[in-house]
Amino acid sequence: MPALRKPSHEIVAQALASGKTQADAYRAGGYAFQPANAHRSCTSRAIAHRVQEIIAECVAQESRVRDLAIEKTALTDSWIIIRLRHTIDMAIRGLPVYDKHGRQLTNLDGSPIFRPNLAQANSGLRLAAQIQGMLVKRHEIGEPGQFTRMMDQELEFSLIEAWKALGFCEKIIQEALTAKVITKDQHDSR
Repeated sequence: MPALRKPSHEIVAQALASGKTQADAYRAGGYAFQPANAHRSCTSRAIAHRVQEIIAECVAQESRVRDLAIEKTALTDSWIIIRLRHTIDMAIRGLPVYDKHGRQLTNLDGSPIFRPNLAQANSGLRLAAQIQGMLVKRHEIGEPGQFTRMMDQELEFSLIEAWKALGFCEKIIQEALTAKVITKDQHDSR
């Protein structure tokens, strides 16, 4: 969808998409802030739809930029993962410990003593979990109550499109769609 016809509405949509509050976005559009008017304008169908579109465009552009950077630097998933794992292993093992004379300290059995860097190891593990898709960045997509009016097939199609727009890989999408839902009662009985 092209930019909104009214430039002030487009400015409001751009400001909302960039993360500004309704008040700031409404003022950016050149309006005098009044809470009810700002809320009505910012949640109007046209502006809300344009905000979703702008966010989707940004996500797609970031994905293209990332793909170009990867292609240019010849980085592959396996290259990154191998080095990340090596870095995590080194952080867990740690650096050798030396005495004040520069000699490496050893245990009674003669094995060297190392001081692990657990903060760095945790940081590396968190990054590895993000790469594997274990940690998910959450974004609200759609207007409130949008999914409650959908049939199961419409909901599934909408979720797949939204996940693709956010950059989820096909494997993660299929796993999410086939995952078994565990109710609270089932969880408590375990």
